[in-house]
Amino acid sequence: MKNSKEYVTLIIISTFLLLSTTSCGTIMKTILGVPNLNVYSQAEINQHIANLPKGNNIIDAQLNPDLSEAEIKNFALMSVSYRTYIYDKNDSLMCYNGETYCSMVQLENIKNSTIEDSYVICDQTNMDSSIQKLLGDLTTITSKISLDGSQDLDTNQYKILIFMNTDIAKGELTSDWNYIYNSLKDNKNITFIRIWTDLNEDWGLKYGAKARLKVRKVKGEKKEYSMTLPKLPYEKK
Repeated sequence: MKNSKEYVTLIIISTFLLLSTTSCGTIMKTILGVPNLNVYSQAEINQHIANLPKGNNIIDAQLNPDLSEAEIKNFALMSVSYRTYIYDKNDSLMCYNGETYCSMVQLENIKNSTIEDSYVICDQTNMDSSIQKLLGDLTTITSKISLDGSQDLDTNQYKILIFMNTDIAKGELTSDWNYIYNSLKDNKNITFIRIWTDLNEDWGLKYGAKARLKVRKVKGEKKEYSMTLPKLPYEKK
């Protein structure tokens, strides 16, 4: 895996960073500037998690402490694009009306529909390449996270993955989560899996340090940029 060359493509409009939405009920999020990612203690991350509403079908997960720097970066980059993914009982990625993205209007419409009515299994022509390229399939993803208990991910028909990061949310974590949850909560047989990518000092990172996201213009494109996370602030040995 190419550590520093992996990127998520973003569209810049004026001075705003517009994070495009993809796959299954993602919100459209616009932020000013590019946030730095802070390194937190485990106790602080636990508090971030505790601040969000809980539910019988909501599972919080954190990254395993033995992941490589490249793997941590890739999870963090998936949080930047604020994407939400739905997988069926067989761990197949689902697409909304055959498309890999949902606009705000489509997400609003999902409230009056169901996963069964609106989603189909993605095929090779509409498979979201970012999650496959950066993280792999669902089995690979779940092998790299630790759950906050002994929950069974296969209890319900559908698994909904949401990548959460306190710094990227910039104070809007609860409202962002509520929007996603309220758009999908009326579907039966669903399990929400919130994957937290807050940087953790237990991974060997320096507490209080910052990882800086960098945005560069894509050559030959007027409004297209690539975002990278060049390095993480590890403790010096």
